[in-house]
Amino acid sequence: MSAMPQPNLPFSKAEHLQRQDKLRAELAARGVDAMLVFAQESMYWLTGYDTGGFVYYQCLVVPTDGRKPVLLTRRPDLVQARQTSIIEDIRIWWDAEDANPAADLKVILEELGLGGKKIAIELNTHGLTGWNLYRTQQTIGNWCELEDDRHLIRWLRVCKSPAEIEYTRKAARILDDSLNAVIAAARPGILDSDLKAIYLTSILGQGADMPPNAPLFNSGPRAVYGRGVSDPRRLEEQDQILVEYPVAYRRYNVKTEWTILFGKVSDAHRKMYDVGMETLRKMTEIARPGTTLGEIFDVYADGLDKGGYKRARYGATGYSVGCTFAPTSMDVPPMIYSGNPTVCQPGMTLFYHVMNGDADTGLAMGVGHTLLVTDGAPEVLTELPDELTVIS
Repeated sequence: MSAMPQPNLPFSKAEHLQRQDKLRAELAARGVDAMLVFAQESMYWLTGYDTGGFVYYQCLVVPTDGRKPVLLTRRPDLVQARQTSIIEDIRIWWDAEDANPAADLKVILEELGLGGKKIAIELNTHGLTGWNLYRTQQTIGNWCELEDDRHLIRWLRVCKSPAEIEYTRKAARILDDSLNAVIAAARPGILDSDLKAIYLTSILGQGADMPPNAPLFNSGPRAVYGRGVSDPRRLEEQDQILVEYPVAYRRYNVKTEWTILFGKVSDAHRKMYDVGMETLRKMTEIARPGTTLGEIFDVYADGLDKGGYKRARYGATGYSVGCTFAPTSMDVPPMIYSGNPTVCQPGMTLFYHVMNGDADTGLAMGVGHTLLVTDGAPEVLTELPDELTVIS
């Protein structure tokens, strides 16, 4: 029998171990004895572990004292955990009518001597449903003290390492090619979902991951929506389509937003584009160390308000992007909203968008790109066309 394959790690083992050390230092500073990690992106960042099995009960226990992490997962993820991560201690809970994986988790905590100790639990994640949290709380009870982790690992991941930035730049190159392909294929008579297929074919053909969330390709009256919808619509001679979508490479996301118009462009529509692009430009210019995300939102609000679109603006205008799993490419917090005190730092990757949908006129315009905060001027990672795209 051949030897077990070496882990296919997204980063070097040394980098994963350094990240674990950073986490332990933060836990120690908080007086916490261990952490229960439920977010798949956190497990990936800490160990390389790559799976979709987080939709079930799955937890990585990280002791603060330097002992190795312990993973509790289901049998279908056992080999994957061994071959994609540096995790050495993997425990299995078995499916059964009366299965309670929280009880298996408590056994691990007992082995680690964590009774009566303070343990941080990662709460802001799709990997811990309300049902699973309830089972955990009911099973552990007062045996130890569980406390909110306050987005600890997510904040540790906000500023990217050089290796993470390289994955992000690769995703951006794939995205730029895909947007060009979408624009080239856009024409009246096709379904808006045909463009969605062009996008997927383009990114998957270049080695990107399946996107963590469905793309937004909203045409006609649905272009004013802020979320994607079902039921494809056929593009008309006089029409509009707003596209917003992620591209992920090795789980690292970038995003774009753009609007394609068909037929004759009205002065009102042209103004929406001009205001959107100028506002995006000003928002981008101030994305430098020391600027707060709240100040970036103020530029967005000022741009739309002065353009006459105050009633159309959103309560947030962008967010951090990075390593995420389904169902979202938004790596939040942080988000860009009024008063957010988070300060821009080198290594942050942010998605800015200026979406302007007028439900009264039915006109929509959205522009957006992903940027990297540096020591100086920001690096725009995903490029937009130089001019408004009009298909006549």
